[in-house]
Amino acid sequence: MYDAFSVERLVVLGLRLPLPEEVLEPWIQTLTQNLCGRLSLVKEDSAFYLIDDIDEAEKILFESPISCILAGIETEETLSFINALKEDELFRHLPVVLFIPKGQGPKTRKDIPFADLLLDIDTPLESIEESLYPLLQAKVYTDELEKKISTLQDELMNKYLLIDLIKRYIPKTVWERANAFAEEQTIFIPEYEEEVAILYGDIMGFTRMAEHRQPKEVIDLLNEAYSVIARVIYDAGGDIDKFIGDAFLAVHTDPFIAVQLALQIQEELKEQPVKFRIGVHFGPVIRGNVGSDLRSDNTLIGDTVNTAARIQAVATPGEVLASETVVNKAGIVIPNEYRREMQFRGKEVPLVVYDVYRFFKESGSSNSLSADLAVHLPGSPN
Repeated sequence: MYDAFSVERLVVLGLRLPLPEEVLEPWIQTLTQNLCGRLSLVKEDSAFYLIDDIDEAEKILFESPISCILAGIETEETLSFINALKEDELFRHLPVVLFIPKGQGPKTRKDIPFADLLLDIDTPLESIEESLYPLLQAKVYTDELEKKISTLQDELMNKYLLIDLIKRYIPKTVWERANAFAEEQTIFIPEYEEEVAILYGDIMGFTRMAEHRQPKEVIDLLNEAYSVIARVIYDAGGDIDKFIGDAFLAVHTDPFIAVQLALQIQEELKEQPVKFRIGVHFGPVIRGNVGSDLRSDNTLIGDTVNTAARIQAVATPGEVLASETVVNKAGIVIPNEYRREMQFRGKEVPLVVYDVYRFFKESGSSNSLSADLAVHLPGSPN
């Protein structure tokens, strides 16, 4: 059934064997030595225990690498112990040979189903060796198989943990696309273009603020704010392309929702010590790969991103400035008093932006900024 196998050590546990004391030790010693010969082991690589106490036997099982158990069937305590042992996942593959005392009526495996082997105590040692050898062989192969399975399980667990770890450090959009292409056995994420709303946020005066705080305190302040930002963005189906130290770049396909999210972020962060400037713009972007074969980023690239960053740069802390493009795409009507024309370097024509946060705070039509936004849509009764 099995090929040749090898073991490093043979340890036999004899439990309440039905033999006279003067015969018992020579009997198990001879059996152990004969098995050593068959297993190509020297005497020093073997050991045997003769135990009458169940508690002591249990202690040995947990402290020593037992190869097999040879036990008598004369007491219910012994049988209950062996039965419980074979039901234990840790010992279910441990070979157990039970011996019937002289003069006791014949028993079968049906009578004692948890025994691997049931023999008369006067069975010749050579026959016992022949019967026990394949059981030891099966245990070795089972132990090796379980060890391999355990190693594979550890490797799989490590990979799952690695995947969960990596997922936290890349945009959700990139992860989903990477997963889709991986299922197609593709190791490259193609570039694609789409129109999206970009939210670019930055902390004004962050360098000065960081100078007077310990690095851990600065990280804690940022993470407290970013926890709010991430929740708001992801709950609405958006994505965070990246955190850039004291800045963040978020994205949503719906311009109306993007403006709502910017307002909600400022509202939820207004009591926190860090104050973000947020710029919102809408337009085409390319989600492309930048880097090399050794290290790449899959990120948003295009003038839309740059424009959102520039809009943010002219905002004041706690403010949301939205481009006329995103305001029109969102279908929001804002009075001209909240309108500004900004001339950015490299731009041929001025860019029109709206002070969205101030407008909705001053409109006072509702305590909810999201509700305020809704009532100022074109065609709204308000």
